[in-house]
Amino acid sequence: MSKIITSPFEKFKGTVTLSDPLNMAQTLGWEKAIRLAQSLGEQVYISDLNATYLPALMACVEEWHIAGIPPNPTPETFPFSPRLATAKLIDWLIGEISKVYVGEIEEGEKNA
Repeated sequence: MSKIITSPFEKFKGTVTLSDPLNMAQTLGWEKAIRLAQSLGEQVYISDLNATYLPALMACVEEWHIAGIPPNPTPETFPFSPRLATAKLIDWLIGEISKVYVGEIEEGEKNA
């Protein structure tokens, strides 16, 4: 099953299809990205934080249909400018993937 989300950004109109639920490799990659991001500390450039999450984020996306993003982006081809707009897009995607990741835990807690 997949989850289609619509970009709320004028600069990056379109949809992204996320894996839902995440498989083991995606979950382990997401957890590794979280640990790496936390290890960067509080005084970190947003580009470094985004670069930490991007490989795991891309592993969780099944399809990209976003204006300005290649259909099969890699960390090397994903745009990092304009910086504010791309940072907002990446932050939004981090939040949406986190909902898929954490949602499984919350559902289990409700049923326990």
